[in-house]
Amino acid sequence: MLLHLLPMLTCSLFVGEAHGRVTWNRTDVTLASQDCPGGYSLVGDKCLMFVTFAAEPYQGARYFCHTAKGELAAITTATDFKNLVDYIHANGFFGRTFWVDGTDEAEEGVWVTSSGDAVPLGTPFWAAFENKQQPDNALGNEHCLSIPSAWFLYMNDVSCSDTKHFICEATFQRQGEVASAALVPVGPSAVGGRVTCPILFVEVGGLCLMFVTWAEQTWGEARQMCAGASGDLLAITDVEVLRAVYLYIHAHGLSGNTFWLGGSDLESEGTWVYTTGEPVPMGTPFWGLSDMSAPSQEPNGGTRENCLAIGNFYNFRDYSCGSKFYPLCIYRG
Repeated sequence: MLLHLLPMLTCSLFVGEAHGRVTWNRTDVTLASQDCPGGYSLVGDKCLMFVTFAAEPYQGARYFCHTAKGELAAITTATDFKNLVDYIHANGFFGRTFWVDGTDEAEEGVWVTSSGDAVPLGTPFWAAFENKQQPDNALGNEHCLSIPSAWFLYMNDVSCSDTKHFICEATFQRQGEVASAALVPVGPSAVGGRVTCPILFVEVGGLCLMFVTWAEQTWGEARQMCAGASGDLLAITDVEVLRAVYLYIHAHGLSGNTFWLGGSDLESEGTWVYTTGEPVPMGTPFWGLSDMSAPSQEPNGGTRENCLAIGNFYNFRDYSCGSKFYPLCIYRG
């Protein structure tokens, strides 16, 4: 089927599905006043085409995208990732597995895009279960990057010969396009700008945070400790803040510790809110996964686990509020 479709893609095409059949609408490939070429949709600041009518091996998917004046979609920032996941859910694409741009075929464990940019590792990108995070090269030949719905669209490494749907990204340079995230500093100045923090607090993602690693406490006690330091338990609503916290923890020898955040569903089971009144963001790319053999997504503790913490791979997980972890405080002044 692919050989018949590729010549047609030399024109810009809108590709979709209607009542089980492929629909094609020819449109002008020139940008004119539109944000994206025909066949592509604006997702965040990227022009993406979701190819759901065909499944190809990784290299076949790349060839298809090249013919459509694109490349497999690259995910290099946490915001890119969240925008993509949200779009998939909002447009009825969930239930499929997609190829995206990334491989470690050249050097095991060194993941790069086709343009040579680094594919970010760790949270919030790669699937994380209780005691294991991808990529793991489990079969010894898993060198290409996919986002499977079975794993709630978190990244996973699989064999490049598998056949999957795929996402193309238009390769033209949009006005005002930002630099690749692999080249943009990720850390204190990446979110929120520069700030001056009081003693015991450190700047992370433009916020003043205190990682209390000298006293494990219940969730209620942790709230009181933060309040005593003119703060509160941290509320993470921005995925870039989650990434900045993850990177800080690993860069400063804090991995292995579990930290309380300010979220709970104590007032209404299943309705997660922060102490600030803000809703806790749900789903991918915030909450971790459970049971690799039959994956489910946190929160999953029901009435037994009503408070929010980050540990192990630093996705969100629900725990008993009586558990004792370290407070992660934000300075409120």
